[in-house]
Amino acid sequence: MKAADADVGSTFERALALYHQGRLRDAWGECRRIAAIAPNHAPALHLGGVILLDSGHFAEAAAELERSLAIDRTSAGAWLDLARALDKTGRTHDALHARRQALHHAPDDAAVFANVAAGLLESGRLDEAIETAKAACRLSPENGSAWFNLALALQASGRAEDARAAGATALRLLPDEPRVIGLAAQLDAEAGDLTEARGRLVEAVSRFPNVVALFSELGHVATRLGDLNLAADAYQSVLAADPDSGAALTQLIFIEKRLARWDRLPALQRRFATAVAARRPWLAPFTFLSDPSTRAQQRLCAETWGRSFLPRESPPLRPMPEQRSLRVRVGYLSGDFYQHPTSVLLAGVLEHHDRARFEIYAYSTGPDDRSAMRERIAAAVERFIDVRGLDPEALASRIRADRIDLLVDLKGYTEGGALAALALRPAPVQAHWVGYPGTLAVPYIDYLIADQIVIPPAHTADYGEAIAWLPGSYQPNDRAREVAVPPARDALGLPREGVVLCAFNALWKITPGVFDAWAEILKRVPGSVLWLLATGHGDPAAVELRRAAESRGVDPEQVHFATRRVAPDYLALYRHADVFLDTWPYNAHTTAADALWMGVPVVTWLGETFAGRVAASLLTALGIDELVGSSVGSYIEMAVALASNRTRRDSLRRRIEAARYASSLFDARATARAVESAYATMIRQRRTGQRESFLVTTS
Repeated sequence: MKAADADVGSTFERALALYHQGRLRDAWGECRRIAAIAPNHAPALHLGGVILLDSGHFAEAAAELERSLAIDRTSAGAWLDLARALDKTGRTHDALHARRQALHHAPDDAAVFANVAAGLLESGRLDEAIETAKAACRLSPENGSAWFNLALALQASGRAEDARAAGATALRLLPDEPRVIGLAAQLDAEAGDLTEARGRLVEAVSRFPNVVALFSELGHVATRLGDLNLAADAYQSVLAADPDSGAALTQLIFIEKRLARWDRLPALQRRFATAVAARRPWLAPFTFLSDPSTRAQQRLCAETWGRSFLPRESPPLRPMPEQRSLRVRVGYLSGDFYQHPTSVLLAGVLEHHDRARFEIYAYSTGPDDRSAMRERIAAAVERFIDVRGLDPEALASRIRADRIDLLVDLKGYTEGGALAALALRPAPVQAHWVGYPGTLAVPYIDYLIADQIVIPPAHTADYGEAIAWLPGSYQPNDRAREVAVPPARDALGLPREGVVLCAFNALWKITPGVFDAWAEILKRVPGSVLWLLATGHGDPAAVELRRAAESRGVDPEQVHFATRRVAPDYLALYRHADVFLDTWPYNAHTTAADALWMGVPVVTWLGETFAGRVAASLLTALGIDELVGSSVGSYIEMAVALASNRTRRDSLRRRIEAARYASSLFDARATARAVESAYATMIRQRRTGQRESFLVTTS
């Protein structure tokens, strides 16, 4: 008997050693050998469960660990590993019970408390995670892992200052732990200390060149700082280590566009499209909108991205109230309720909602810049709720508690979107509008508000939502626009004579094909200049674009840059513009509306995707659809003809200025009535169990 025990003991030691060497198959074989000799050997069953867990066999791991615990219920480690396995199989309630058993059997073990805190954090139980991590810190104040888990839990709860303090303690105790350094940098960045975060990360990647997560965080921080060359290098390092990183590929493509560095773009874009076809995760759909892509590809990308936000269990759908006398409660959800293009577009509609029929809430997930625009938005709605820092569950609970009937998402797949909260179905009807020009292609968004130019009926198969087609353009606008007195042309660096072709889109929308067309227009219109917007005089994209002009046979002195400025001064720039040249495959959106408001003719051509048809939508709504071409060639010919004919430009300017007040494009009251009609139809369909596309009609 003793010899058998010794044999089991030596076999278990061998299994343990093999496991620590990463030889899981061999370690599993030794555990099976023990099971044949001593089927009730709890440590071997425990180790076997861990091997199955590490191998991705989660249900089998849970069963093996439960067998181990049936023999020895006092093993806190086995309870913790069981909790991990149960989490992976979606048995979150049972996992929580397992963690509590671990604490019961190791009430004085700080490491167990720290481990349980990590598990609670992973399962979204933030309050419990914080209290458990605090207990670990009290039991062992020098336990760096406990402080690390506390910092993570506090960060997830939005308690930034407390998280940063806990993270600093963790870093003092674990100064050589990359994940702790990375968290400290994250917390620095969240506190607004981006320079400190960058310095910390630059040092960290030199010390730990094989830790990919540090390069990812450096790329994020450098991007926020505008240090795009450093960001590109960081993401390139991530891709070198992990070629399948969709997040790094997305960011690198977008940065290369912002830098107007086009040499590597085609290869990166082909790589992105291939990854989309393979349904690889974390390929940002927004980036794809400005790449060469079809509607079907964009939908596939959106479906893959949106699926990552789906909860493990479908939340119940709150029924619509039947009291017809009650006002419809509409919530607008956005991170852009400040001086941002979305607010510029939407403010007038919010101000003109019919308060006898609709009760308007605004949920702000973004910053408070204390601007006049934020004050205007807050004054335009009945309830303005700042929900910054709320986790998805808390945000969804808040919206649900407010009994919102129809929730309108204004972000979609743009930075700061709240898709994880929307996936929890806080409102019985959920739509999206304005912020993202494409399909979200997820089951928790019911409607997309559009028009029949950006989404013709023939295109609906490429959209996951039912379409609510507004009359005129889908884009809201208003007439409350302040315009400053413009500086003289020479004060802006423009020549005193000659045609000014402006394109005040973000520089990432400019593609090599777009610039080819612009170069041809410049060469065919004597004395013309191209006027673009840059972030400042040191913008590296400006250097690249002048170089691109020269390589296309255009004098780089014909390419001028204005620096970004506040809205009244920015609008004043258009006083010196003769023709606005659109971009593709991602058009001018808010910028095109700005140009038209200022009377500047916009030349565009009708693309195949939503993002490439917006300028056509605006021009059609304004009654100037002769400026919408059908191809790049027609776009070039229209631009050359218009730039060469001052009489026609002046005539068009007069027509545009008259149409500003005659058409519905800048009529916020008319848009409010149209969208309210759309909301009423959405709610009526919800009550009858329908979800169909429809054309909005207004009386």
